[in-house]
Amino acid sequence: MQYNLDFSGGENSWFDLWHTHVDRDGKGNESPEARKAYLNKLLTSFIELKSELRDYPHKFQIWILLNEEDSSEDGIYIHTKNPNGDNFPLKITSDNNYQPNNMVVKEFIKHTDLESVTVNYEGCIYFYLYDKTFGEPLL
Repeated sequence: MQYNLDFSGGENSWFDLWHTHVDRDGKGNESPEARKAYLNKLLTSFIELKSELRDYPHKFQIWILLNEEDSSEDGIYIHTKNPNGDNFPLKITSDNNYQPNNMVVKEFIKHTDLESVTVNYEGCIYFYLYDKTFGEPLL
C-alpha cells in the first residue's frame, strides 16, 4: 500500500496515533479465508511501514491492533511525540488472561514473531502486536 507519510524527521514529521485499516468495509468478516487474506495484507503493510521507519530519527511506536470479532477494526498504528498532547510513549495495561476464540486470529498471532498484548476495552477484546526490538515498547 502507498501512504503519504513524512518520515523525514523534520518539524512536521510526527504521528499522533496515526493509523490505517486494510479492511475498511469489513469484508474479512465474511469468511475465515477472507479474514486470513486481510490479516496477511495487514502484516505486509506493517513490514513495509517498519522499513520506512528504519531511518526515522525520532523515537516512535508501531503496532498492529486486532479486534477478534471485527476485521474492519484491525489496523496499523504509528505514534511519536507530537504537538497535540503529552501522550507519548503510549503505555497499555495488559489483560493477558484472555486467549483468542477466533481460530484465524489465534493462528495469525501464533505465526508472527511479534509480541502480543491483550486488552479488554469496553467489552471488546483487542490484541496489540509489536516487535519488541523495534521502536519503543507498548508496556
